[in-house]
Amino acid sequence: MKKEFFRKLAEKENGKFYFHDENIALPNGVRSPNVTFKVLFDYKANKFEIENRTGTAYVGIINCKLTPTLQPIEFNIETISHLKNLILRKESRFRIKSDNKNIVYFLTKNDSLKDLSKVANKENFSPLMTCEKKDNWNITTKYHLEFDNWTDVVEPIIELYKNLIDEFEKRIANISEKAYREMN
Repeated sequence: MKKEFFRKLAEKENGKFYFHDENIALPNGVRSPNVTFKVLFDYKANKFEIENRTGTAYVGIINCKLTPTLQPIEFNIETISHLKNLILRKESRFRIKSDNKNIVYFLTKNDSLKDLSKVANKENFSPLMTCEKKDNWNITTKYHLEFDNWTDVVEPIIELYKNLIDEFEKRIANISEKAYREMN
């Protein structure tokens, strides 16, 4: 079922699907499954790579290498624990950090991020998302897969990335907060 989800995702995005299934030999003759689902595709020349691994590690990583023509804004999104959220009573389970208030505003209003927050409220979904420059600008989300229906978060994350790419193309995130909010 998961394999079919990623195959259909690759078709939908005109990308490529890769599947790897092997058993890893561990000490004492124990064998552990190691299954990797990978999808690669482009959106406006930005390179997406979705990788979900189960078996020895239950990890999802969605990365997008951004084109040099964009003007990204650095940000970080962390998850507030269920316990801490009970005390804080925040609507969203996510804490957005950035020196740019316009990108924070954009992210708080984004429907895809709201959908991901709903999943985080119901499930043990605790992603760490960053947009930063190392060698290139990348948007990366890392999360564990130890919750039911972990494929439910893949498409909203992709949609969020696409929304960010469209926003970065506008090159308006560095205008005044007032002007930005009037435009959005």
